[in-house]
Amino acid sequence: MDDWHRLSTEVRPRLHAQYHTHFGELERELQVTALRSAELFRRVELLSIKVSRGEVLTEQIINLINQVVDSEYARFAMRIREAFDLDVEQRERAATSRQADTHNGELVNMYRTLAKQLHPDSVRDASADSIAIWHRVQQAYAAKNVSQMKSLLSMMGAEDVLRSEATEWDLERWQLEVERLETRLRVEHRKLRKLRSEEPFTMEHVIDDEQWQIRHRRELEQAIASKLHEIRENTSRYAELTGGSVPPGTDLVKTKDEQSFEEDFLKNTYFGQR
Repeated sequence: MDDWHRLSTEVRPRLHAQYHTHFGELERELQVTALRSAELFRRVELLSIKVSRGEVLTEQIINLINQVVDSEYARFAMRIREAFDLDVEQRERAATSRQADTHNGELVNMYRTLAKQLHPDSVRDASADSIAIWHRVQQAYAAKNVSQMKSLLSMMGAEDVLRSEATEWDLERWQLEVERLETRLRVEHRKLRKLRSEEPFTMEHVIDDEQWQIRHRRELEQAIASKLHEIRENTSRYAELTGGSVPPGTDLVKTKDEQSFEEDFLKNTYFGQR
């Protein structure tokens, strides 16, 4: 639990901040471009299904499909806005509000249950361990960390069982309890290994390395170029299906010459590191 708490509340925010400093702009461009590509692909997919069924694509059908896709991807657009367009305080407020709607009742119930067992006003001669666990409960509640609160509740529930039943246990029952706890410990170790194998923790030892930064920047630029290529292909396909209509969200301000210049700049200047 200590390891999980340190990784979640100390290491992850630090790595996120470092990553954003180095790659924030490129990451934003990639996420926005990827979302645009996915939306276009979905529009083309639904239109193609209609055509394959022999239906005529009327303006009403095209508008209905676009409304469906807009609705499907609205949540993703909101998340990208929160991630890149809001400042830190606004982003945290939005995340807290969303979590509160989902977990607030569950969190309050778990907190009240643990407070009855651990609050200094409720426990006489509280041990150093129980005081430390009480502080952890308060931290988990303040961070709205449902997973950690459940772990704390499970742990304290097990202690309650021990206190109330252990005097009647025989050797076999103690052995069963050992096996149960060892199994749970293995599960928790697997969770930690999985967490450490995911981003941003896999970047911890390379994120300040200049050569890795250069390579990763190129990877992001190549990924952006790939998504732009997908957008061009799906835009063309969309126009074929709809008789020349422009898909929603297309930038009508840029001319073809401007788009060609930007593509050439991305390919030959960014990728050439000049």
